[in-house]
Amino acid sequence: MELTQYQAAFLILIIFFAGDLVGALTKAKISSMFVIMMGFLVLFLSGLYPADIMATSGFAAVASFGQYMLLFNMGSSVDLPTLRREWRTVLGAVIGMGAAILGCIVAMPIIGKDFALAAAPVVNGGIVATTTMVDACTDKGLPAAAALATFVYAVQKFVGTLPASNCGLSVANKLVDDLRAKHAADPNYSWYAEQSGEAASGLQKEPFWKGIKKYYTNFICLAIGVTAVAIAELLGKFFKSFEIAGAKPLSFINMSIVCMVLGIICRNAGLIPPNIQRDFSKSNGFFAFLSLCTIIPSLAKIDITMLPSIGFATVVIFVLVVAFTFIVFYLTPAWKIVGSKKLAIGISMCQLIGYPGTELIATEITNAVAQTEEERDAITARIQTAYVISGFTSVTILSVVIAGILANFIG
Repeated sequence: MELTQYQAAFLILIIFFAGDLVGALTKAKISSMFVIMMGFLVLFLSGLYPADIMATSGFAAVASFGQYMLLFNMGSSVDLPTLRREWRTVLGAVIGMGAAILGCIVAMPIIGKDFALAAAPVVNGGIVATTTMVDACTDKGLPAAAALATFVYAVQKFVGTLPASNCGLSVANKLVDDLRAKHAADPNYSWYAEQSGEAASGLQKEPFWKGIKKYYTNFICLAIGVTAVAIAELLGKFFKSFEIAGAKPLSFINMSIVCMVLGIICRNAGLIPPNIQRDFSKSNGFFAFLSLCTIIPSLAKIDITMLPSIGFATVVIFVLVVAFTFIVFYLTPAWKIVGSKKLAIGISMCQLIGYPGTELIATEITNAVAQTEEERDAITARIQTAYVISGFTSVTILSVVIAGILANFIG
């Protein structure tokens, strides 16, 4: 029996419901994305879901739009002054991304160029990087590489969570031991006083958007996002066609990158509020859903004979990514940037996790170690700030750029 549009939409969303339910029940120990992707894969392989279910539901027709609105919102979440203050964390995250890319490069002779290139930005990032690589692989007629990118995205949180948690716990325990030793040596010692003495003073100018905050309604914020997407489309086409002496030096600057850059510029110029679609139009969740709808059809192109090669490639990629991360931060002085080998590893693993997973892990570490409010705040300032900014740097910003560049070399 042929599905109607509403039946297809129901069958799609019931899998998303199951994924979020499992994620909530297990407190994110089992990723909702893993449940969703594996659920669709099994249902496609078994023939219970038709390959064109996204097209039938109507979601496929508007799915790519969600990606660009999501990118504009991601750009609006970038606070450049915070990134400048936390430059050590940002640099540590960048080095970790480099180590992961190096691992994927080393994997090329084992799993092939297309598999390695498809996986690298996904390891560095999240849904937007995955969508970019899936689209590139699909356009070049590489269904197995597109499926691998989706599969890597589904399982990477499992790989990153354990080392990020263990390394964070080690750093937190050492931090608390130091605090308790200082209190034992000086009963009047205060971590808060120490921090206030180190903090730089200065008043920030109120951004323009706050003066007209009441005008940032749901529909106005959606209109702002759509305007940015339309401008990004025009600029993306311009950069693709721009030539100097027969060469196209700006061809890597695609619509995705422009969308994010426009969000960064508008937010930091004070023209729009932070997280404009998430907090003001309240539509970010739907746009994230649409972005996932662009990835899922790649799973329908997997047949049972592809699974061994995709599974093998996934194992090789993550073994080498983790191995090179440890090599870089244990055998070179790179760890000195953040002041701790354990913290450097934890920061690097955040590219596999992304927000809100990074914050959830940091909160669990704080709850497990801290016994006083002072210890809680000290761990939060050290671990949670580093983890959130690291995941933000890699997943939100740089992975989009890397995906935009590497997508040109697929095929």
